[in-house]
Amino acid sequence: MAEVRRGARQRAAGWVALLVQLAGACGGKSVEHADSAKSVAPSPSAAAVGAPARGVACPRTGHWIACQVRDRIDRAGLTPHDSTSSGDLPRLGPSPAVYRIGKAVLVVYLFADSSTRSHAGRQLDTTKYIADTHPLTILSEATVIQNDNLLALLFSKNDHQRERVSDALTAGPPQP
Repeated sequence: MAEVRRGARQRAAGWVALLVQLAGACGGKSVEHADSAKSVAPSPSAAAVGAPARGVACPRTGHWIACQVRDRIDRAGLTPHDSTSSGDLPRLGPSPAVYRIGKAVLVVYLFADSSTRSHAGRQLDTTKYIADTHPLTILSEATVIQNDNLLALLFSKNDHQRERVSDALTAGPPQP
C-alpha cells in the first residue's frame, strides 16, 4: 500500500512539474510577442497627424512637433481624437491642431520658437483664457498651457482633466 501511494505522489509531482514548465513557456512567448508588437506598430492615429512612417519613432528635436504632442497626451491616458475646429478660435499665427479628449476640446498651436509663442500668448484675452495655474471660475474660461514653442487652449470644466493635460504638456518636449 505504501508503494502505491509513493508512486501516485511521484506521478502527481511529475504532472505538476510539467504544468509549471508549460505555463512558463507559454507565458514567456506571449509576453515577448506582446512587447514586440507594442514597440514596432505605432497607433494608426499617430500617422494621421503627420507622424513618421511605421516603425520609425517620432523625432526628438527638443521642441514640440505634432506627433510628440499627440503621443504625450496619449501616454497620459487621455486618448485624443482628431477633430475640426469648432467655435471662435483665436488667430495666433500657425494653424492649430484640434483634438477631442472626452467632452473637452484641446487646441494646439505650434510656433517656430518660444519667443513667437510668448508674443502670441500675450495677445490672448484674459477674460476668456486663464493660465493653467489659476483655478477655474464660473465664467468657464479656457485654460492656456504654454511650454517652449507650444501654446494649447483646453476647453474643459473638469479640474482633474485640466491638471492631467497641463502636467503632460508642461513636462517639456522630448529631448534629443
